[in-house]
Amino acid sequence: MSLIPKNTHSSWKKFLTTEICEELNEIEKKIGTNTNPGHDNILRFMLCNLNDVKVVLLGQDPYPEKGRPTGRAFEVGDLHSWNDKFRQVSLKNIVRLIHKNYNNINEYKDIKKFSHIQEEIKNGKFKILPPDEIFKCWEKQGVLLLNTYLSVEPGITGSHIEIWKDFSVKLLEYVSNENKNINWFLWGKQAEDKKQYIKFGNFYISRHPMMCSEKYEDDFLKSNCFKDTMNIINWLGI
Repeated sequence: MSLIPKNTHSSWKKFLTTEICEELNEIEKKIGTNTNPGHDNILRFMLCNLNDVKVVLLGQDPYPEKGRPTGRAFEVGDLHSWNDKFRQVSLKNIVRLIHKNYNNINEYKDIKKFSHIQEEIKNGKFKILPPDEIFKCWEKQGVLLLNTYLSVEPGITGSHIEIWKDFSVKLLEYVSNENKNINWFLWGKQAEDKKQYIKFGNFYISRHPMMCSEKYEDDFLKSNCFKDTMNIINWLGI
């Protein structure tokens, strides 16, 4: 069983050298069969046309909870409505920043709590695609939803970091060299550390959306990543 998707887009052909394919075979042996996400979705980004990518949203590693990661960074696989209860603070803060930008909120103190935004969504005041549709919508518009490390053992955060480390560097170098006009959203230290391998593009670097506080100069909720790309990506999906 290969990790490489059967319908891999031709834009990845040059990347998939004999050396890379052998490396992926070794990785597959090391991670075993019990992984998040499942093997079919680990490299799902290769279904996208790299030439059409406008934004790379670079996270850290997939959610450790079984059934949650989908192969798209930050997507929660079993979440169908923004008004459902869910624990992923990062995703809540992503929605908060989108809400801030589309409502022209400038002061940090005026950024709405997620619970307030949930009410606005419920009442139709804030229109945004539901969580089980919006990531696919972004992807279709040219957003590559990529994790720095591509799998995890269920229940153990960061468990596959060393396994993916070398591959991740080669992947980011290839993406950067093949498409020099990408807007890179580097969220969190693991993502920021990879900037040295990304030679081309525009960079939006912030703290990870997991923990937000006004005291951080590089706080995620102060980022202009969505605001500056609203002309090329409809982040609401509506």
